[in-house]
Amino acid sequence: MEQPSSKPATYDYAGFWLRFWAGAVDVAIEALGALVVTLLAEFVMRGFGVDRWNAKVFAGFAYVPILAIGSWLYCAFMESSSWRATIGKRLFGLEVITTNGDRLSFGQATARHFMKFLSLFTATIGFLMAGWTQRRQALHDMPSDVLVIRGAQATFSLRNR
Repeated sequence: MEQPSSKPATYDYAGFWLRFWAGAVDVAIEALGALVVTLLAEFVMRGFGVDRWNAKVFAGFAYVPILAIGSWLYCAFMESSSWRATIGKRLFGLEVITTNGDRLSFGQATARHFMKFLSLFTATIGFLMAGWTQRRQALHDMPSDVLVIRGAQATFSLRNR
């Protein structure tokens, strides 16, 4: 039986710009998804006899909470899935893993998602940290004990690894 190596695994960490473009794709997907849901809600309300103005006002006010909840569920489910990545990260061949190399749990992915507000509220310096920290971690990766690495290749295969 082979003994486990005491040498830590080495990863090809994803830097700032790869993460930036993957995040831009994900934000576009999240915003479009929230828009579709709110337009659908407006359509359903109008079908139940709600006047056009009130349906539009409701949909407008509902957009932000739908976007907030939708982006959380999108990120947490995708990053804790066998893909280990959102669609944007997958497009750029990135994976989100624990520092031990394991897949994130839904709870870890949730904590990481909400820690992004910390990165945002530091005048986005928390996001920029992925450009200069040793393991290319952004501020929101550190408390969650998470790494974003370059995977084998960019793919959209539905097969598990």
